[in-house]
Amino acid sequence: MATTDFFRNKVVAITGAGSGMGRSYATLLAAQGAKLLLSDIDADALDATVALLPSSEQGVAVMAMDVSNTEHWIAFKKLAMDEFAGCHMLINNAGIEGAAQPAWASTPEQLNRTMDVNFFGVVTGCRTFLPLLTAQKWSALVNISSIFGFIGTPNASDYCASKFALRGYTESLMVELAHVHPQVQVHLVHPGGVDTDISRSVRTAKFKRRFLTTPSDEMCQVVLVEVQRNNPRIVYGNHAKKTYWLSKLLPLMQLRKLLAKGLKLVDQEDYRQDHNGFK
Repeated sequence: MATTDFFRNKVVAITGAGSGMGRSYATLLAAQGAKLLLSDIDADALDATVALLPSSEQGVAVMAMDVSNTEHWIAFKKLAMDEFAGCHMLINNAGIEGAAQPAWASTPEQLNRTMDVNFFGVVTGCRTFLPLLTAQKWSALVNISSIFGFIGTPNASDYCASKFALRGYTESLMVELAHVHPQVQVHLVHPGGVDTDISRSVRTAKFKRRFLTTPSDEMCQVVLVEVQRNNPRIVYGNHAKKTYWLSKLLPLMQLRKLLAKGLKLVDQEDYRQDHNGFK
């Protein structure tokens, strides 16, 4: 059974805590008595999150960081040791939406940036914090993939690639850790359409209005309950379970036709037959 005091006095590190689900994790966990180690690339947004936390004595430490920067991760780990002498849970929440263009229209630089943040940033976080997590009698590693870690959608080849890669990495890691450090729970989260700020560009405005509808507090509360239940795969949010089962049950030809309906939400200029990406 999930309990409201489960996280009391546990040290929880959260990336991307300046907005969206990261902010929701922070406020929900603070209300449950957790000690928080918060980071975000936007220092002002991070300060705004801290201002929303209930006043308490359990402790909050913050750091502005880019998760794609290894040195930042090392400093974040040092902050955990200096402020709290360790860490019980790492929530790898930080992510970006990607180029929001078809594969032929996006640049190698855009692909690299998406992979650096959404995939390699998480990998670096896992590797950096594993010594802290394995030192605890109980700990949890929570990696945020997406339902786009199940399916490839139009205008999201770089984003889907990063989330598919994260899914594979995390599924392997959970098998490996169960063999040598079974006290470290590993959770792979596949949010559906959650109302966050990840979709910020004009290109994705239609998508955001129609798809990102589940409140972030609701999504994060479900994740925290499922962590207590030690559920390794957490699928929740608008269209999440439907997408999961369609990816499992539909032949790829039918799935491709279904996903093509999403083309009506994208910029048709990128889908000209004479686009420069075909030259």
